[in-house]
Amino acid sequence: MNSIRVFYKESNEATKEGIVYVSFYIQREKIKFSTKIRCAQKDFNEKTFRIKSSDFNADDKNLIIDNILARINDVFVKYRLRNKELTKDAFWRAYNRPDDYDTFFDFVRDYQKKYALSNEYETMQVHFTVFRKIKGYAPKLRFDDITKDFLDEYYSFLRKKLKNNENTAYKNMSTLRKYVRAAWKAGYMDEYPFDEWHIKRTKANYTYLTENEVKSLLNIYKAGSLEAKLHKTLEFFLFMCLSSLHVGDAKKLTLEQFTDCNFTYYRMKNRNRKPEPIVVPVSSALNQLIINIAGYRKKGLIFEQLPADQTMNEYLKMIAKRAGIEKNISHKTGRHTFATYFLAKTKDLSALKDILGHSELRETLIYAHVLDESKQEGIKCFNSFI
Repeated sequence: MNSIRVFYKESNEATKEGIVYVSFYIQREKIKFSTKIRCAQKDFNEKTFRIKSSDFNADDKNLIIDNILARINDVFVKYRLRNKELTKDAFWRAYNRPDDYDTFFDFVRDYQKKYALSNEYETMQVHFTVFRKIKGYAPKLRFDDITKDFLDEYYSFLRKKLKNNENTAYKNMSTLRKYVRAAWKAGYMDEYPFDEWHIKRTKANYTYLTENEVKSLLNIYKAGSLEAKLHKTLEFFLFMCLSSLHVGDAKKLTLEQFTDCNFTYYRMKNRNRKPEPIVVPVSSALNQLIINIAGYRKKGLIFEQLPADQTMNEYLKMIAKRAGIEKNISHKTGRHTFATYFLAKTKDLSALKDILGHSELRETLIYAHVLDESKQEGIKCFNSFI
């Protein structure tokens, strides 16, 4: 048991006034600091180590001393219960930790309010969903509760109880990590549990179309055999296959953003954090498609009065069935198709990163399997030497 000493030290010989200090040892290192309580020497009780009632503010001053001692003991107890070694540095971090939030969720709420404007609406919706799951699992989660063991147990809950696949579970943990790191950096946590808990990069599971599958859809489009709502949906999907865009970005694209060689736009996802222009080269196939869509128009949105995203995804499944495509496609398939086909033909991962508007190469690496397949095909050329 740590012995905490409370003592008085005179600081002004003329007025006989001094300051109350506390001191104790951690691993033979002495820690001593002022309580910032001042009193006259005659008002300090050397037996009880408290301020005598002769001091007008004795009750308040003693309450401060008691709170300091309780806070010191809380640190000792917490480390003892966890069977963790307490060092001088660890003590100061734990002792000086702010205490303006009762639970981790209170901190998360304020953090989200502070940074909501720098994140897209869709991103924040994902974060809200992630924390609804966590709150369902641990409604009164405190900062001290978030340990490596907690992370292990919560990940297991996501996988076994909620039946989240590996990719979804790790994405949930990645979102949690962002807020835990913010809390730790702000001093609300003594340790950063993700130092010992690593998030694996899982293999991307996305759907894309082959060259022949895209050509079959183009043939249906050129034949004009679809009813208007399906024709418009297919037109929009083919545009994304040829342009690399996300649904939201494609919907906002205007004719004024195009030249004969390229088009320039800003990704909605990055408009608040990294508002940098993305320049995408325009193929002759994309040029022809734009002519079909816009006709003689020179200004305004390329796509007007499109069905809702969910409705178009339902239509896409109907179109795929008619084309003999058995894949479960959605509009995301268009962007994945562009990326996969581009990389297969060019082998230029850096150029693809720029076209897709990725901020880091690791985002683009989900398509790297294409390069692996190319390596396997390329190595076969040496078989002729046998």
